[in-house]
Amino acid sequence: MYLSTQTSGVCSRFGFEAGVKILHDAGYDFLDYSMFDMVSDASALVQPDWREVTERRKKFCDENGIFFNQSHAPFSFNWANPEICEKVAKPRIEQSIEISGMMGVRVAVVHPLHWFPFKGFEKEAREMNLAYYRGLIPVARNAGVKIGFENMWQKEVKRKCISDDVGSRAADLASYIDEIDSEWVTACLDLGHVSLIGEEAEDAIRLLGHDRLGALHVHDNSYTGDDHLLPGQGKMNWDAIMAALKEIDYTGDFTYEADGFLRNWKNDYIPQAVKFMEQTGRYLLAKIGE
Repeated sequence: MYLSTQTSGVCSRFGFEAGVKILHDAGYDFLDYSMFDMVSDASALVQPDWREVTERRKKFCDENGIFFNQSHAPFSFNWANPEICEKVAKPRIEQSIEISGMMGVRVAVVHPLHWFPFKGFEKEAREMNLAYYRGLIPVARNAGVKIGFENMWQKEVKRKCISDDVGSRAADLASYIDEIDSEWVTACLDLGHVSLIGEEAEDAIRLLGHDRLGALHVHDNSYTGDDHLLPGQGKMNWDAIMAALKEIDYTGDFTYEADGFLRNWKNDYIPQAVKFMEQTGRYLLAKIGE
């Protein structure tokens, strides 16, 4: 199992080239290419020369021995606006998948459609998302990249509390993967999201099993907020989580989405901080060999 981490937190501070170099120097096997900035019209990845930008980035990474295993499509669009949804958001999601292929990514994580209240609209949400992910399959096939279907959560407007959302329960996520039934769509289990809706990550891993689970977002929390902490900072049971991954013979990668750990560190300490994150990941991965 390879260890990787998202690029967003570090690259947003230092720029792409300096950022990926810092992460590579920390010892990660691969990196997870974060494309969150594609929500902005100012992003280099949405300009007319986005292919040339991607080629330059890939060339820099190849020359420095930096490789990517996963990516994350942008998601913070105004999805409720039909014009933005159809003319901006969805085309940029598809473009991010093409970029992922150009960067050598194996799994591109794409959030489900979930800008609406989930409770009371479960059937509509399911039909919409089955059509959405199926519509991405030709794009994924052309790019040579699997789509990672991520489990989500939402905060209820009235009660102001965390509640279920699309794929939030492991059984629901598993049913999506089974019904889509494509080699180009796999489950990306966000371990922190699991705990927020009252399930344990280790139970979700076992329910999804070897054949459905193809990717992870690894981070910790205290079951009350989506804090994206480094494992060990929250209350999740990492011995149990690693044991479950071993039990199902998980063959994907161990990919951090734990940049909450970096939030308060100043730039001059970031190289040491990301090295500590890498060392923590190695400690966890060693448990699978125990």
